Amino acid sequence: MVSSEPRKLLFVNYSLAMGGIETLLLELCRAMKSGSRYDPAVCVFDAEGKLQKEFYAIGVPVHVLQKKRSRDYFLPLRVRRLIQQENYDLVHAHNQVSWLYGGLGAVLANTPLVYTEHTSLAKFEPSQQKNLKMVLRLLGRRTQLVTTVAKHLIPSLLQDIGIPSERIRNVYNGIEPAPYQIKIDREEKLRELGLPFASRIIGIVASLTDAKDHATLLRAFAQVLPAIPEARLLIVGEGPLEESMRSLAHTLEIGSNVHFLGVRRDIPELLQLFDVFTLSSLIEGLPISLLEAMASACPVVATRIPGVDELVSQDSGLLVPHSSPDEQAKALVRVLTEDGLADSLGSGGRQRVLEKFSFEAMVQAYLSCYDEVLEFS
Repeated sequence: MVSSEPRKLLFVNYSLAMGGIETLLLELCRAMKSGSRYDPAVCVFDAEGKLQKEFYAIGVPVHVLQKKRSRDYFLPLRVRRLIQQENYDLVHAHNQVSWLYGGLGAVLANTPLVYTEHTSLAKFEPSQQKNLKMVLRLLGRRTQLVTTVAKHLIPSLLQDIGIPSERIRNVYNGIEPAPYQIKIDREEKLRELGLPFASRIIGIVASLTDAKDHATLLRAFAQVLPAIPEARLLIVGEGPLEESMRSLAHTLEIGSNVHFLGVRRDIPELLQLFDVFTLSSLIEGLPISLLEAMASACPVVATRIPGVDELVSQDSGLLVPHSSPDEQAKALVRVLTEDGLADSLGSGGRQRVLEKFSFEAMVQAYLSCYDEVLEFS
């Protein structure tokens, strides 16, 4: 039987930078600290993390085991030492690199291990994929339970990593809708951002990385402007491609209508400001930012890729082929000009989040996974 005393749970993630996984972990920890049978802590491998102070604020310890090089062979030993010193009962690793180092540490400490797949191995270079598959196939044998945030991630775990189907659970990402169901003073928010009151706002919340393909969005936006000259593109997030995307906006002669906002803490307010939310991603798991937009009743235009197509239904958003500026531009113009379409998609999106992607259901599913693992360990 699972102990009635709170069990010590260690989440392992690469960092606590502003991102979907990190936000998800924060909300999971918040839910557990407000009363559950698990007492969470977090281990990260990068000291740079804008969310660290928010974990501290809710009483969640953050252990930083700085990764010292591209391949840090001693990092699993440091994870093992942490697990043993703090007497953690269970380790839950998120995404492949954390599974590799944190999972090996858990195995060395003989501590039960849960792993969550947020995105597929396709995000890695082919040579990296090959090496990771070899190691993760071995590690998978010592991982008691594997969860996925979307069903499209399951086949790769079965075929590439060799995880038996009976040890895989799908747990969709979920969010608490209340923070996104707010009202704002639109003119005041536009004034704060230095934007004209007549602006039609297209927004994206995503790290500036290859996988998010902001270049396609910028090219699409260049086609939107002739039809809607008052359109503005707000890019929320940071990443290694920011300078190249600024340069591309300048080359496309759309720089004065494109605004790079960096990391923001007012996402719910910005989503209320957006007339349409868009993603141009090439690869996703189940994007939190898209869930947030839908919970805000903001109409969405996104690429038709695995994960996104599990989240967005026909009546809750428009899906377009990836790497297609023409199609993305057409869909954005439709939402901004077609009578009733934005309201219809917005209400459909909110309803879909409420019905299918509840935060409470996600939390309970993870707690059940932990109970299952500890009961049979």
